[in-house]
Amino acid sequence: MSVRDRLTGATADLMRRHGVSGTGVTEILRCSGVARRSIYLNFPGGKSELVTAATRSVGDSMTALLKTFTSRPDPVAAIGQMWSKLLMDSNFEGGCPVVAAVQGRAEAPDAADAAAAIFREWSDAILTRLTADGIDAATAESLATTIIASVEGAVILSQAARSTRPLEQATKHITELIELHSPR
Repeated sequence: MSVRDRLTGATADLMRRHGVSGTGVTEILRCSGVARRSIYLNFPGGKSELVTAATRSVGDSMTALLKTFTSRPDPVAAIGQMWSKLLMDSNFEGGCPVVAAVQGRAEAPDAADAAAAIFREWSDAILTRLTADGIDAATAESLATTIIASVEGAVILSQAARSTRPLEQATKHITELIELHSPR
């Protein structure tokens, strides 16, 4: 794994757990195992540039994963199961680093802008699946936004409750909502 990948991976993991403001350079170095000068050689813009790169990296990975989930018979269940596992594996400390990037706009505005683009990519992937299932485009677009907002909100509620129950409830009702609008 390259130094750049180690830095972005460590940063994304810390963002999941502590947000942007709680992700310090010292912790990034400790978690990545690289020398301090490596940050500035790879990211001349410092922490802000590194947070943006980490956001984009994890966003790209999650977009690719979402696209594989949308090809499954029940993509909402797959997304819910993935998040449940991530939450339980992190003892409910690991949320979405893309959400963390949005919330860290004051410290890393380019990362928040990257997060907005990532959310659009996720919406487009869901929209593609919904329209392929016969849901009209306007409804599918609105549903895609609702799905992303519901899942991301359920992840936060699950962290707060230290339980996957909010996520399970949200994914159940998202599936019902999709079925309600499906022509089948």
